[in-house]
Amino acid sequence: MVKANKARISELEEMIQIVLLAIPREISAREFYLSAVAKATSDASRTMFLNLAEQEKGHEIWLRKILNDLKTELGGLKSKN
Repeated sequence: MVKANKARISELEEMIQIVLLAIPREISAREFYLSAVAKATSDASRTMFLNLAEQEKGHEIWLRKILNDLKTELGGLKSKN
């Protein structure tokens, strides 16, 4: 079981690193869409960019929840070793 725990710990650490890379990308994408809102020339364009920005915010929230869950699981496994 110890070998399985070590493998899972390694997997969780890798997933955490991936999520930590993804979060700033979601933030950057949201900022990009929000800047596009200011440049948009029509209501339809502004609405579209606002919707895209809101989706990116949702992605960030979702990733932060996943990150928290991964860290919780990792902490539990590490405390057993």
